[in-house]
Amino acid sequence: MNMVLKGFPECLQADICLHLNSQLLKNCPAFKDASDGCLRTFSMKFKTTHAPPGDIITHRGDILTSLYFISRGSIEILKDDNVVAIL
Repeated sequence: MNMVLKGFPECLQADICLHLNSQLLKNCPAFKDASDGCLRTFSMKFKTTHAPPGDIITHRGDILTSLYFISRGSIEILKDDNVVAIL
């Protein structure tokens, strides 16, 4: 999708990204008071990924360089190979 978007003018890219991420932006309290311009900028920075069941997103002790939003499904939090939470 990103390769397709790069062919469009930046303002159109922002409109498309804002539309594609609108549910996340509306439902996440962190963005409640953000201005429209801020939301447009944020939406262009989001990368959509799919993690199938069993995929490991991050390990304990990893240096995090991304922030993950789960829009569908659930995630298991493990500690010492035991499930401590399902979100």
